[in-house]
Amino acid sequence: MIARRPFVALLAGAALAGLTGCISPPKHRYRFKMMIEVETPDGIRSGSSVYEVTAQDLQALLPDEADRKWSTKGEAVAVDLPDGVTLFALLKTGAMHGDMASLSMAALDPAFNNDVVESAERISTGHGIISPAIVKRSDYPMLVWFPDINDPRSVAQVDPGDLQKSFGAGYRLKAITVQVTDEPVSTGIEKRLDAIGFKPHAGLDPSLGVTASPTLAQQLGKDDFVWR
Repeated sequence: MIARRPFVALLAGAALAGLTGCISPPKHRYRFKMMIEVETPDGIRSGSSVYEVTAQDLQALLPDEADRKWSTKGEAVAVDLPDGVTLFALLKTGAMHGDMASLSMAALDPAFNNDVVESAERISTGHGIISPAIVKRSDYPMLVWFPDINDPRSVAQVDPGDLQKSFGAGYRLKAITVQVTDEPVSTGIEKRLDAIGFKPHAGLDPSLGVTASPTLAQQLGKDDFVWR
């Protein structure tokens, strides 16, 4: 019995290594393009942006400790409208988790039920998905514009159901769609933000103080426009 103890200890150590080993759960990754079409007095105007979603289960020794993580790379959609006006669709959304990942999953994956890892796997493999797909109104990204294109503090929210309130007669949001793609993640939004005087480190309005009712400009920052 004494002679067998090292062997038993070796087996126990191997079992523990199997539980705590460094083999990480697989990452599931996919890219999708979101396109926004707007009817204007001068015809249809559109803009699009490509995003990359990564999702992964986290390691856990016990089932009730299981967790998951996910992230999205990409930038706001910019739709150039007549008269030098630009409509922006931010990374902040009305989807389940308030982000672009869950917006895409809700539209592309009919089986999506809040498990972002399983949904990312289905979308990345093309299993049972719909592409292109229409984004539900309740999942829309936040839409904003800058009435004074030279003042980031002028940012104003746009009602997707009433673009005429912001831009005048003849404007209507036609559709927001998403589709799986292998195109590279979009870049370039920083130049647009620089042009309106947006300071990433300070947000749209750096004068934020202690207040119970911050303005929209005080609530929005770089992460709402771009995430690398």
